[in-house]
Amino acid sequence: MQRRDFLKGALAVAALKEMLGNRWDELQEELAAQESTKPSKSPNEKIVLGVIGCGGMGQFLMRVAMQNPDVVIAAVCDVMEDRLANAVKLAGGNATPYKDFRKLLDRKDIDAVIIATPDHWHCVQVIAASEAGKDIYVEKPLGHNIAEQRAAVNAAKKFNRVVQHGTQQLSGAHYRIAKELVQSGALGKITRVRAWNVWNDTPHGIGNPPDEPPPPNIDWDMWLGPAPTRPFNRNRCFAPGYWFMWDTSGGFMLSWAVHHVDTIHWIMGVTAPKTAMSVGGKYVLQDNRETPDTQDAFLDYGDFYLQVSIYHTNARPIEGSGYGIAFYGTNGTLLLTREGFRVFPEGDRMKPIEHGGSPQSEPHMRNWLDCIKTRQQPIAPIEWGHWSTNPLHLANIAFRIGRLVKWDAKQELIVSDEEANRFLCRTYRKPWGEYVRRYLAPQHRKYYREV
Repeated sequence: MQRRDFLKGALAVAALKEMLGNRWDELQEELAAQESTKPSKSPNEKIVLGVIGCGGMGQFLMRVAMQNPDVVIAAVCDVMEDRLANAVKLAGGNATPYKDFRKLLDRKDIDAVIIATPDHWHCVQVIAASEAGKDIYVEKPLGHNIAEQRAAVNAAKKFNRVVQHGTQQLSGAHYRIAKELVQSGALGKITRVRAWNVWNDTPHGIGNPPDEPPPPNIDWDMWLGPAPTRPFNRNRCFAPGYWFMWDTSGGFMLSWAVHHVDTIHWIMGVTAPKTAMSVGGKYVLQDNRETPDTQDAFLDYGDFYLQVSIYHTNARPIEGSGYGIAFYGTNGTLLLTREGFRVFPEGDRMKPIEHGGSPQSEPHMRNWLDCIKTRQQPIAPIEWGHWSTNPLHLANIAFRIGRLVKWDAKQELIVSDEEANRFLCRTYRKPWGEYVRRYLAPQHRKYYREV
């Protein structure tokens, strides 16, 4: 279909209202309340924040938080001196800098923390913050592995913390409309869903910088934290490189696709696949990444399946977009991105619709801040983040062992496969593993290792 063929604006609204009926008016009222950036109580009731991890995402979240009149950023923490100085400046010069997050957490005047460190640190710091009585906004993905994620959930529950997982698409109004559209049955029976990100990083990818002594302004041992001791390398230390190392992440199949799976679970009303398999490899890129440059995952949810595609070697768009989610129904297809959504009908079973995008990060932050005051659960609570991240861990486990895995979602174990289950946890460096160990689920304890 040509873009001019889609109903837009008032015509799109009329078509959506026809499909959703009275639910459309109710939804508009809910969205109007959700998108409000005004504090739920007096802005004089200040929320004092600390920020742990002051790189690009940490500073972005600082800016988002500071848009709210009831927020004060009192402390910032990073192991890189230049980022720490930039964060202090961004906070107006009034935030106290720390290189050790534990000292920040010791402060009794701090109500909550934003955690935007590399992926391998998230769960350790969520647990430490929970023990310190802080509420938490933690960037995605929730953790490096399934066992530590469950440990973080256990700690947050024990200490009654309000934790928002940084999958902000759930707070976008147009995502909510798309959810209502799917759940109304207008698209018919959804039999498959596809999510993807495509780039062309050939031939050199992230390059091959040599190992070298760490710069004097970086505490490399602290940066590694719970991860194994490795020589300093710019691709191990800086994004996007560390996303492509197994010690610190799981490729964009983990760190980007979690946005997709989070949205798909929410829209489809599911929390776990029955099986996972994955194919791919490092076929082209001449760099020092460890994760695949081309990878597909297939997740079976029983009455539909999900294909997740992460390609770094060919940027040809899928469904006309370099990234997104497509829901394939018997009446039509819904293409959903951060910029909006389109409905492609099957024949005359639906009307073609185009709807624009909406803010996501700002209402997501506001939702968390409001929940700190009300003590209600936010839109993306920690256990939801755990469920949304698990399928990508399972996909990577299936890729690494070269076979399909069956998932027991109740026990959070891979069925009859001890080799696969060893990937549910990792080897932790002292003293950081102790944070995780004391909150591990009993069935995961045998897979915990420490050096």
